[in-house]
Amino acid sequence: MNDSSMFDRYLCMSVDVQGYGTRDDVAQSEIQRVLLEMLDTAAVRARVNRRRWRRQPKGDEELALIPAGEAPQRVIGEFCLELDAALHRYNLQAVGAQRLRLRLAIDEGLVQEAPNGFVGRAVVGASRLVNSQPVREALQREPYADLVVALSHGVFRDWVDSGRVALKRNQFHRVRIREKEVDEDAWLWVPDAQADRAPIVADAPPAGSNAAAAAGSTVTMFAEATESARVFQAGRDMHITDAGT
Repeated sequence: MNDSSMFDRYLCMSVDVQGYGTRDDVAQSEIQRVLLEMLDTAAVRARVNRRRWRRQPKGDEELALIPAGEAPQRVIGEFCLELDAALHRYNLQAVGAQRLRLRLAIDEGLVQEAPNGFVGRAVVGASRLVNSQPVREALQREPYADLVVALSHGVFRDWVDSGRVALKRNQFHRVRIREKEVDEDAWLWVPDAQADRAPIVADAPPAGSNAAAAAGSTVTMFAEATESARVFQAGRDMHITDAGT
């Protein structure tokens, strides 16, 4: 993509550290080191090649453009699962404020190189999504969760809802993102979310309507999914002790 008139299709992934600005300089430097180590570890364990990603580091953030041929189903599925596992292992040893929590967002679309970076709706979408209020609040309200994964509606539709990735549809709940020029649905997965909490929904339907009945069904589905996630977590804890960090 050396010629600015050329474009390619990419998964656009944005990762950000929750609460980074509250840490001192020494802690921020360590967070940056650990963040890269975790992303590299998750990629190796998920069998995806981060060396082929076009990465734009920004301190506690990373924007990565992932070529369409680089197993996007593994990035959306196994990579996110392995990143959650890496965070879990790290936070088992962390004390208080040393705990690391991440927000991750993925959009997909055409991207081209520009004089000072990259341009494309997917680049903007991933950046807006990772910093949006619903995504921040999703992690804030879940004290035991280390990660929130936010997918654009198109990514969710094409990869999760189609059954093409390791993550399942009923592990996600829908939110409405209204950030600057973005006003659209997105889908969130919060590992270790409280099973007794209803999903975040936007524009709730009136009580007694068919839509409200459907929403109640969604709440039940979400509770079942998060309980399944807890069972998965317990099994994961038993099997990751021999894994390097």
